[in-house]
Amino acid sequence: MEELSPQELPEMPELMIAGPCELPDEDLALLGRQVIAHYGDVWTSLHNRVIDVLGKLLGTDDPPYLMPGSGTTALDATIMNLFEPGQRVVTASSGFFGSRLAQIARSHRLEVVEVPVEIGHAVDVGRLAEAAAGAHGILATHVETATGVRHPIEDIAAVARELGALCVIDGIASVGAELLDIDAMGIDAVVTSTQKGLGGPPGLGIAALGEGGRARVEARGEPPPSWYLDFRTWDWYRREWGAWHPHPVTMPTNLVLALGSSVERILATGLEAWVAERARLAARCRQGLTELGLESVPAPGVGANLVVAMYAEDPTAIQKHLLTQGIMISGGLDPLMGKAIRVGLMGRTATDEMIDRVLAGVAAALGR
Repeated sequence: MEELSPQELPEMPELMIAGPCELPDEDLALLGRQVIAHYGDVWTSLHNRVIDVLGKLLGTDDPPYLMPGSGTTALDATIMNLFEPGQRVVTASSGFFGSRLAQIARSHRLEVVEVPVEIGHAVDVGRLAEAAAGAHGILATHVETATGVRHPIEDIAAVARELGALCVIDGIASVGAELLDIDAMGIDAVVTSTQKGLGGPPGLGIAALGEGGRARVEARGEPPPSWYLDFRTWDWYRREWGAWHPHPVTMPTNLVLALGSSVERILATGLEAWVAERARLAARCRQGLTELGLESVPAPGVGANLVVAMYAEDPTAIQKHLLTQGIMISGGLDPLMGKAIRVGLMGRTATDEMIDRVLAGVAAALGR
């Protein structure tokens, strides 16, 4: 079999999907560098630098876990480490990924109570509080990718504290594009991934603990039923091998370096300014699509910055037409499968120019 060459790959459309994102040239250059060893003085210094900037961006003094895998890998690990079989957790049924939180929790033999959330609206925190009385934890998405709705995580964390429950937030579609501060907001754990708001390549999951999350990990009676996903495995390597090999597995070094470059770019701009620009782009995209006759899925005031979700009578036709213009957007996920389009605003293509191209393509698809 002949080697696959870049010239054999088909020409790809520009990504305006709900993840992954396209990378800027400087981060692509890091991916193209020769692979370096995942241990030793040079790597340890580089790895620790990335862990440090991730902690700053997430607002936690507790060093985040950077795990080869997806965001779901880190979700699986976090729920496994913070809860034990038979404990009760409450989840917000906010859409496709809110339901996934419940599925993961059940896979770890937790008792799960799901609180329904009206499509397009933020979760009713009062209903969460009622359902969570006596529960061990509350699990919720910050941004539900399926609906493009942002949920009030600071209020959810406050309810959890009042009830003595842990607050676990899925920030996969929010971190890097929404304001989130683990320690300041009193959140016990946040999970995210690299390929959306953080602007990095896919392949790494991130789990970060607040004070309550760290205390829960340390208080477990028995270790989780996984060596790889056990946070205390990772803690041991940081503590015992930290000078030359601060993680238990081979790390995809190029992915880590590209992620670090992107996160440092965000911090150099300033997180508040970075988020404000994402909010401006999302508002412009949402308004432009509304003017073309589409209806926003999120109610006013709860639309997310990374994913703009709009109802559409024939989303497939819009997607197909945009592909002819060299642009890929996302269709709907349950509960909006076949009912909506979703435009991702992340990475290299989160620009006014690309929004203009999407709006022009949607207008043509609708015959406007």
